[in-house]
Amino acid sequence: MRMDLVDRGSDVTARLDVVYEKERVTIHPTQYGSGRISGKLRLFLQQGSLFLSWEPNEGADSLSTSSFGVEIEKYRNLYTIKALPLSDVRFIRKHTPTFGSDYIIIVLSSGLAFPPLYFYNGGIRELFATLKQHVFIIRSDDDPNVFLVNDFQDPLQKSLSSLELPGVATVANAMSRQNSLSFTGSVDETRHGADERLGEASSMSQYGSKQKHKPNDPGRDLSIQVLEKFSLVTKFARDTTSSLFRDNSGAHGYGRQQHEYVFDNKASDKYKNQYVTPEKASIPSAPLESDPLPLVWGKQRDCPLSVEEWTAFLDPEGRVMDSKALRKKVFYGGVDHVLRKEVWKFLLGYHEYDSTYAEREYLTAMKRAEYEAIKSQWKSISATQAKRFTKFRERKGLIDKDVVRTDRSVPYYEGDDNQNIVVLRDILLTYSFYNFDLGYCQGMSDFLAPILYVMEDESESFWCFASLMERLGANFNRDQNGMHAQLLALSKLVELLDPPLHNYFRQNDCLNYFFCFRWVLIQFKREFSFDQVMLLWEVLWTHYLSEHFHLYLCVAILKRYRQRIIGEQMDFDILLKFINELSGQINLDRAIQDAEALCTIAGENGASCIPPGTPPSMPIETDGCLYVQEDEVL
Repeated sequence: MRMDLVDRGSDVTARLDVVYEKERVTIHPTQYGSGRISGKLRLFLQQGSLFLSWEPNEGADSLSTSSFGVEIEKYRNLYTIKALPLSDVRFIRKHTPTFGSDYIIIVLSSGLAFPPLYFYNGGIRELFATLKQHVFIIRSDDDPNVFLVNDFQDPLQKSLSSLELPGVATVANAMSRQNSLSFTGSVDETRHGADERLGEASSMSQYGSKQKHKPNDPGRDLSIQVLEKFSLVTKFARDTTSSLFRDNSGAHGYGRQQHEYVFDNKASDKYKNQYVTPEKASIPSAPLESDPLPLVWGKQRDCPLSVEEWTAFLDPEGRVMDSKALRKKVFYGGVDHVLRKEVWKFLLGYHEYDSTYAEREYLTAMKRAEYEAIKSQWKSISATQAKRFTKFRERKGLIDKDVVRTDRSVPYYEGDDNQNIVVLRDILLTYSFYNFDLGYCQGMSDFLAPILYVMEDESESFWCFASLMERLGANFNRDQNGMHAQLLALSKLVELLDPPLHNYFRQNDCLNYFFCFRWVLIQFKREFSFDQVMLLWEVLWTHYLSEHFHLYLCVAILKRYRQRIIGEQMDFDILLKFINELSGQINLDRAIQDAEALCTIAGENGASCIPPGTPPSMPIETDGCLYVQEDEVL
């Protein structure tokens, strides 16, 4: 048996010795179970090295509906693994759901991961037995489901411990317990105010000892605090970055040559007068000076959508006559606050653009009744039942802890015994029952708080939030595929739109883009004021130029500060600190203009950088059945 070796440019064709082969190893490119791609997984030896490959079966997958088959085809080449050296693998996480088939997640040294591989016909035991014959593979000391590959001293644990951070022991233990970006344990750290501090090491150690190996630990849900803590683990990040990007650097043609000149040359005299003086931030360490972007600026920001303009968009029965024109208006100017309660329902998908006044009124009544029915499910749980309902008890505790720290500086949520905090909690608890598979993850309260502030109605806030989570829920998946896809796309966009900056990140082992993790996860919620966040989000929700406009916004901000980043030779540590200190210092209007210009110039080449299904893409619904993401049994 022979196969071309994919080894960073080599044209050598060598003898393959297949040591393991398994059919019907399946991926799920979307969160819906009916969309599957089955393939063949192999382990093979070539020139003395062990490689892994996964190739999809030819033709439409028998597990996919015919209407879905065309969409599935888009994913085949994207997720094909031709020849992955096991030397590039950091660890393999084995998941054993309570119901359903076992699956594994392969995490690379870069910190990024491949989609979960499901073994519907068994074969995981044989896979690991084969691996042990050819590479050094051991179980993690902290979690028997994590298998470290080619790891003699567990450098992840070692580099975490060497940082001497408060609570680092708990975080280090937890890192092996989840995939590359998820941890066990909850860390009290700065989240919603500058006055909150990290917990003492002693209390963290005590918490960790109580929670270690606890099934269904609420800390297993995605935690912003711990994810931000991960950003501090810079030694590990620098040591293990970029293998995935190196291997995939030639996988797609982005037509970069036809656009590079736009960025490498000085702006023409025609646009010199359109530049705004770079802002300077009042940060003690150094002023955060930005670079003028040498490209054609986006359109100047417009005034918000007014009541008169909104009325003009509606026909006598209340239908929006030109939804694209409306979205364009909102994109360039936002929405007057008095209209947000009405307009946001359309932007978030709670109301259809072609619905009438009567239809919307009827829908509101029906949805209110449905909300109360869902809410009654958890409201009726007695204290005795709660003692035997671990997942509910844990989620409720996590929500109770989060809501009292969410946007408390905003008058709507400040003060003791604030009833709006109670409503916030009730909506999140209800959502955890509405979408029980996803449940509650830290960061969701950040998305809900502005929606409730605008709607001032519990039921309508819930349904708007639920619609938003349809698009952004993948940000909170435990396997972190949604976040991995967005960070990978961000890397490709920077490579396309700012090659010098991309090369600098590559040379300094920053291609994992973890320093942008918070930007992407909660859509810049911590980078701007509450009012600015509402404006930014309604711009993003229009999907006017791209449904991934937030990624172009990331590129625009990085590009504006490129000269400072490269000029000061920032490594990962300094870059992370610099990015965090940009919070509250970024000119939002200018950033949106820059992102618009970048998105326009990138065009189809930019769109091709973003894998299909990358959040906030709407999942493709086939039979209405969500793929169930079960908790694994430890």
